[in-house]
Amino acid sequence: MNVGLLGCGVIGGGVLQLIDNLPKEKGFKVVKVFDLPIKKDILKERFAENASEVCENSEVDVVIEAMGGDKFPYECIKTALLNKKHVITSNKEVVSLHIEEFYTLAKENGVFFMCEASVGGGIPLICSLIDSAKVDKIDHIYGIINGTTNYILTRMQKDGVSLDEALDDAKALGFAERDATADLEGLDMTRKICILSSIAYGGVVNYSDVYHYGVTNLTKEILKDINSLGYNIKFIAESKLVNDTVRVSVEPVLITNENSLNGVSYEFNAVYYNCLSNGLLGFYGKGAGRFPTASAMVNDLVRINDLKNPYYFKNEKLFKVENFKNESKYYVYDGIKGKIIDKLMDASNYKFVARIF
Repeated sequence: MNVGLLGCGVIGGGVLQLIDNLPKEKGFKVVKVFDLPIKKDILKERFAENASEVCENSEVDVVIEAMGGDKFPYECIKTALLNKKHVITSNKEVVSLHIEEFYTLAKENGVFFMCEASVGGGIPLICSLIDSAKVDKIDHIYGIINGTTNYILTRMQKDGVSLDEALDDAKALGFAERDATADLEGLDMTRKICILSSIAYGGVVNYSDVYHYGVTNLTKEILKDINSLGYNIKFIAESKLVNDTVRVSVEPVLITNENSLNGVSYEFNAVYYNCLSNGLLGFYGKGAGRFPTASAMVNDLVRINDLKNPYYFKNEKLFKVENFKNESKYYVYDGIKGKIIDKLMDASNYKFVARIF
């Protein structure tokens, strides 16, 4: 099975390395790689000057997209699917925006669309969610699905460093991008929880409808105040299906030491989803880093080779989207001292807010 790779940066380079190191009898070979011209000397005969050499190449069976962003990756993925090529992507932005279209195009052209690596790094989460949704009803998903912010919060709580210091360390370790706004403000997790919710509940959940509040304003002083009240802090995404309404929020939460999420530290992720018949299922693993994400993409490649029947998303319901603000207590910090209130009307009134989980 011949592979074309779009992007050979941190994640794409990891994918290339893993595929090149697979036993030859597996039959996987990267034949074309599209990237910037500075990679030409490294990639040699595999280098592609434009994406069409990958997406429209008759020798390519599977296209792996590892570029990030929306518009250009969207066009590449669409072109590849229309050319009857299986597609694998780790791009949570493009998946959250076009999940229904991609699965529809894949079905129409008899190919696979795989996006395991778009949520949870190396955790085999989406394939498990798909399998559960086939035979059971899922009504609740929650967890830590951003390794960057979890690393930062862990460093702040365990080592007493500031948010800026922890962020610098996360960048040095490759957990955070140069511009980490999407992580710190919750947009990354918003995209991910929408992907999970759409697949689990059988209807598109748009991330533009989701309430999210970030951790950018968290300071050591606020954290100390939170700890004095008997809580620790985590940044979580949560969705709950109630009839034809999906309640979704991405925000800091306060938890006690007994909560299982309290033990999820550094770049690790933990996700739980509840099935009406099978109960609560939990998944834990590295949610950030080059090789955890790359390994999820290569696992998708192996699944395409092994599976006969692809999964195709069906948008069966039009959901109303709400948040949890009207049914939760909140910790609020006004610049002097924190307090707990029964109902949050406007987060902009406070320096920092966090839901009591």
